Amino acid sequence: MPERFDVAIVGAGPGASMAAHCLAKAGLSVIMFERGDTPGSKAMFGGVLYTPILEQFFPDFVEAGCVERHVVEKRFSLLAESNEVAVGFRFLDFEPPYYNHSFTALRARFDRWLAGKAEEAGALLVTATVVDEVVREGDRVVGVRARREGGEIRANVVIAADGANSLLAKQAGLRRELPLTVILGVKEVLSLPREIIEDRFNLEGNEGAAIEYLGGGAVKGLMGAAFLYTNKDTLSVGYGCPLHALKELKQQPHELLNHFKLHPSVRRLLRGTTPEEYSAHLIPELGPADLPRLVTDGMLVIGGAAGLINANPIFHEGTNMAMASGILAARAVIAAHQRGDFSATSLAEYETGLRASFAWQDMARYQQLTRTAEAHPELFSKYPYDIASMAKTLMTVKAAAADFQVPKRQLELDVLDHFLAEIGVYSFATKMARIGRAML
Repeated sequence: MPERFDVAIVGAGPGASMAAHCLAKAGLSVIMFERGDTPGSKAMFGGVLYTPILEQFFPDFVEAGCVERHVVEKRFSLLAESNEVAVGFRFLDFEPPYYNHSFTALRARFDRWLAGKAEEAGALLVTATVVDEVVREGDRVVGVRARREGGEIRANVVIAADGANSLLAKQAGLRRELPLTVILGVKEVLSLPREIIEDRFNLEGNEGAAIEYLGGGAVKGLMGAAFLYTNKDTLSVGYGCPLHALKELKQQPHELLNHFKLHPSVRRLLRGTTPEEYSAHLIPELGPADLPRLVTDGMLVIGGAAGLINANPIFHEGTNMAMASGILAARAVIAAHQRGDFSATSLAEYETGLRASFAWQDMARYQQLTRTAEAHPELFSKYPYDIASMAKTLMTVKAAAADFQVPKRQLELDVLDHFLAEIGVYSFATKMARIGRAML
């Protein structure tokens, strides 16, 4: 006879662990499968974790050592071939203990800690186990089949938390194949002594910095962004761009990462580092037509499997959205358990709650912005070079034989000439208006 649980969760990322924690605390029997040797061992994300949800459930998470540094500086940079134009914000007055709820983190450490909290609540964690398929009776999902002896597990509800390319959601008929617009994220973790990190990035104590990069010097003019985040004694460096862009460029992922790392502005920040880890992961930046259905009889889809990501380079959110979806899924399952009804209709309050939450609203809003940006590739391939060129012109000190030095008025006129010739007032205004409408 197969084993039976109230809930079977496939995946042990942040969304899965939050769901498991809430369900186990409510007295339900929960089994959670992780294909890696430990939770987080096969996970990847850029490195900034937003923690309002975490603080509500685990107020002592900072002291637990599951996060790296609290982010006091955010910098946004446009990279041309050898030049950089950047704007930054440094806020030193965010008060402890939660420091604006913005921390750098490493998933291998954070996921392991959060899964441990689910275990403490009573969930059973099974690692190094691949779940191949859902078990169905008619149209209803009634369990999962894992790749191990006695691997068939029956459950009233299955929660699919198996990432962007969710095989379980696909098997259950809730999604189709991923489009090539999905983002490939590539990251390296580079070790560097703590004191050097703090000196190089002008940090003190446990302060951290997060730098986002756009432009040809970052990802060769592709739609996408690169990043550099400071951890305690490592740096997280990487990029994300659509699969179709890499395919068109005919570039290997590691080659594009090396291109970014060798940019003069970036190379100086990475000097003396030692590579510790390399990873690549699909990020579910999907259009409305590609998003999966979230509920079917006996099954829910959460986190990356549900397409929950805000890929906007200002924020790069996902982990907190996954945790929100896990909590909402757990609440819906608990209510369904009390009713003894695990049909799609009964579980639908999960989708209702999710669509009313910040996670869905932010994702939907920035989807529109992404689609608008895709329609104007010059925002990534041309404008960064133009902006860098105009900034360089404005800041150039020119000698003039007859009058010692070119007056600033002439430099301003040169910048205006470049703007009119290369960008154009009407073209620029039209694109900015479209971007503005996409964010309304």
